[in-house]
Amino acid sequence: MIIYLTLFLIATILYFSANRKTPSIGYYIFIGLLILVSGFRDMIGGYDVYIYGEVYEYINKYTYLRSTFEKGFIAYFIGLNYINGQREFMFFITALIMVLLHFYTIKKYSPILYMSAFIFFCKFFLMSFVYLRQGLAMGLVWLSIRYVIQKRYMPFVCIVLLAFFMHKSAILFLPFIVIAHKKLGPYQLFLITTASFIIAISPLGQLILNYFIEGIDYAKLNIYGEKFTAINVFYLLEAVLLAYLALKFRKHFYQSTPTIVIFNGFLLYVLIILISLTNATFVRLAWVFFIFVVVALPYMYTFITDFKLQRTFKIAIFVYYTFVFFRLLTVFDGGDFMPYKSIFQDFNRNGQWEFMEYR
Repeated sequence: MIIYLTLFLIATILYFSANRKTPSIGYYIFIGLLILVSGFRDMIGGYDVYIYGEVYEYINKYTYLRSTFEKGFIAYFIGLNYINGQREFMFFITALIMVLLHFYTIKKYSPILYMSAFIFFCKFFLMSFVYLRQGLAMGLVWLSIRYVIQKRYMPFVCIVLLAFFMHKSAILFLPFIVIAHKKLGPYQLFLITTASFIIAISPLGQLILNYFIEGIDYAKLNIYGEKFTAINVFYLLEAVLLAYLALKFRKHFYQSTPTIVIFNGFLLYVLIILISLTNATFVRLAWVFFIFVVVALPYMYTFITDFKLQRTFKIAIFVYYTFVFFRLLTVFDGGDFMPYKSIFQDFNRNGQWEFMEYR
């Protein structure tokens, strides 16, 4: 717990530091600590972590043909395995690549670096322990944003397809190039968000998700597609708040090409959450557009001219994402992120998935 609290404290100090776009030494120290904490963790991250570890350590030439993982991800495993066959090496290199790719994009597009870093840390850092394939795919697909802004379709498609072979959810980014530069009116935004909510709570929502599953032929998503439940109130609240902010700041984003693209990516994140309200697992498909939330919220902060409102907005963002972080830490997998244990420590953390240890 102390490790997580230390990281959160550093992120908080950065968050309330002077607004800046250029990084300080403290920022780079923070990134380094994220890499070390994530990379040297000892089998923390749930069921999938043990599967990744076992596949990596027992990988062979037949795995490429038989594995249910994406071919690009297996190729990545095979390449790493030639260097070192221990799972500890794989987890560290994966954490290194993931963190560097993610924070490269944050630095490139955020108007307030520390605010974006805090939002990203609170929402995704812990999940990066779990979502190895998706985290790598996110880092790759976000490299294509520059080509979306420049309307360079060929490199954009190539990067998205590369990410698709790392995790199939990346294919959701492909249609983005078509709508990235569109300007929507307030009534259009209202109708789209309302329609998305109606679709989510109707049988049509399940039909659309099932069609998507069949379209990419992904066996694991077929399992997820069956997990329809009642409306997830937490995600509904998030979607409503973000949709409100989209309506409020729409005109400000429509002043330049980069911010138009950022706004439309932000809107797609909201729409995916709305459509997936009855399936908490499917909400993870929105991760590919999460970078736009990370970048758009600081832009909204800069659009506010009243100092008191600006301060209130910043505090509200801090409170909300603090809640998100500690909720993930204590609730996800029954709090299985705790206690933190590194590969250099020798104690029994009594994790609920330790029965899957194959060594």
